[in-house]
Amino acid sequence: MLYEEGFTQNREISWLRYNERVLDEALDEKVPLFERLRFIAIFVSNLEEFFKVRVGSLLGEDEEGDDDIDEKSGMTAADQLRRIHELVPGLLLKKDMAYSVVESKLTAAGVERLEPWQLNEDDKGRCFDFFRDDIKDTLSVRVLDVRDPLPSMDEEKPYIISALDAELEDKFGFIDMPKDMPQVLVLPGDHFRYVLTEDIIKMFADTLFIPFVPLETFVTDIARNAEAKGGTGSANTAVEMRDVLKRRGNGPADKLITDGHPGKKLRDYFAGNLDLDERQMFTTTRISFSYVDELWKKIPAELKSGLEYAPHVPHDQTKDIGGSIMKAVKKRDRLSAYPEDSMDLLLGLLREASFSDEVKEIRITIYRLASNPRIADYLIYAARNGKKVRVVLELRARFDEEKNLRWADRLSAAGCRVYFGTNKYKVHSKMCQIVTEHVFRDGRSEKRYITQISTGNYNEKTAKQYTDLSLITYDQEIGKAASRLFKDICKEQIDTKGRKEGKGYGPLLVSPVSMRAELMRLIRRETKKGSSGRIFFKVNSLADEGIIEALMEASCAGCQVRMIVRGICCMLPGIEGCTENVCIVNKVGRFLEHSRVYIFGEGLSEVMYISSADLMTRNLDRRVEVACPVRNGKIRDRIRGIMKGVWCDMDKGRVLLPDGTYGRKPSV
Repeated sequence: MLYEEGFTQNREISWLRYNERVLDEALDEKVPLFERLRFIAIFVSNLEEFFKVRVGSLLGEDEEGDDDIDEKSGMTAADQLRRIHELVPGLLLKKDMAYSVVESKLTAAGVERLEPWQLNEDDKGRCFDFFRDDIKDTLSVRVLDVRDPLPSMDEEKPYIISALDAELEDKFGFIDMPKDMPQVLVLPGDHFRYVLTEDIIKMFADTLFIPFVPLETFVTDIARNAEAKGGTGSANTAVEMRDVLKRRGNGPADKLITDGHPGKKLRDYFAGNLDLDERQMFTTTRISFSYVDELWKKIPAELKSGLEYAPHVPHDQTKDIGGSIMKAVKKRDRLSAYPEDSMDLLLGLLREASFSDEVKEIRITIYRLASNPRIADYLIYAARNGKKVRVVLELRARFDEEKNLRWADRLSAAGCRVYFGTNKYKVHSKMCQIVTEHVFRDGRSEKRYITQISTGNYNEKTAKQYTDLSLITYDQEIGKAASRLFKDICKEQIDTKGRKEGKGYGPLLVSPVSMRAELMRLIRRETKKGSSGRIFFKVNSLADEGIIEALMEASCAGCQVRMIVRGICCMLPGIEGCTENVCIVNKVGRFLEHSRVYIFGEGLSEVMYISSADLMTRNLDRRVEVACPVRNGKIRDRIRGIMKGVWCDMDKGRVLLPDGTYGRKPSV
């Protein structure tokens, strides 16, 4: 068993430590104050998703009596749940501390949140007017008997529940708040003061339950298991996925959290109705931080200075070209590094291609889109201009399923041919291809390909927030390989026969066909070099056992293994006899580190890929992923420079320690 060698850790514990790193940004005095509040909101959102997905899966395994152990930690599902439930209260306590510190400093900066007990009589009157005129009639209010079932609770929003004073039997008050309810009331005065709507509702809850009197009132939230099965990728995937989404909201509860400590009566009522035990019920000072964006919009401009990061203006590479983007990319490869560069180069290329007589077809694999994506508009323009447009739209992109269903309908209606991926494999690759027709002087013609391969989604919003790499190339070897892959995806004919030999799609590494075998081959190549071997990776997650073991063997041979791993990292560095030559760096900062890069060797023997795949078993075996070789010397230099910049960051960079925690980098 891998865990017996002592150089690996459990993925769930690793993820919780990563999320604590996110929370650490809220405590960093160098981060602007309102950004610190946003980091708290990100921490809370991350934790919610963790319970919906990972904890939900573990609970399912535990309930089924699954005694299988995790190869990287030796823990059963029950062991992992026990450890998670031990760690989460401490993280919530740290979050509460960070929230208290940030709110105190925001108050000093002129942005003050008031608790109901801090309001004077005039302010209470304004809060009541707001409650009576704008809020009360939008609420759904019920009085429940102790024997009544708890009303259905949507995991996407919080609720308010009260224990009521009743002479004969236990009663509970239940308040359902609409999602579109304003969340912030700004009070008049000489400085900026505000009250959260949920606090106002709690303050006047006694008016909702007459003749009963609330004894204690709490905001509460649940998480439900989001691992609904279905959506196979077959011809009726859209129908299946709509059914999956209906079932998802009815999954079993994984967690209950309240903004305080309910008495035994309320806790027993929750436990009985949600089938939860004490370890699954948590308390905190503030549950929902969905108010943060609304609050920012209401803060006066004169107070905002210095509260958020200075504006970042990405570079528009189309201005450097000044003419036809298609002609420019045919001359040499082009790299966009988001968010240093904007997405305008790719968007401009698609816009030009949608009107060009030279272009016959546009193909793209889509995993996540922005809410109002220009990229979809250009695909629609192209279809209406007579181009053949093929869109592989993955409906199984978790929590984006409904949005992708809507775009599938819209793209289909515009004349695009929409495919829903493959039956066995989720399509996670990021590829776009423009097919042109080149006519020779003798009248012959052949297809030529402009191919774009990215490490991140075609999402204009996240391109401003995530670090990703986008390579556009006119390399026809890469183009023909990508074309073959597109056609195989559309026909659901991903051929894995050559998996062990790494055979597949020419220069492209493709999961589940050739990526694992070729990565292992390159790791072994560097291992054979001993102390001259060099491996340098940048990924979001490292969890695959085969890759971890191969990297350990490389370290034992003296190979220098350097990795930038943003989130889950199941490999522990610095373990004697195993990973002495492994160093792993984590960076959390203004922009989310999202690009994946694999570098093997150095100098003339260097091999470099950018990829959509993390080093996780699901990416290597159960998804369609692509890694593209980087052949242009200047682009390789730029990517290497980006990698070194993250590696050497002494401010936001941290080093993973042998015990799985993170420490500051030692001064050079």
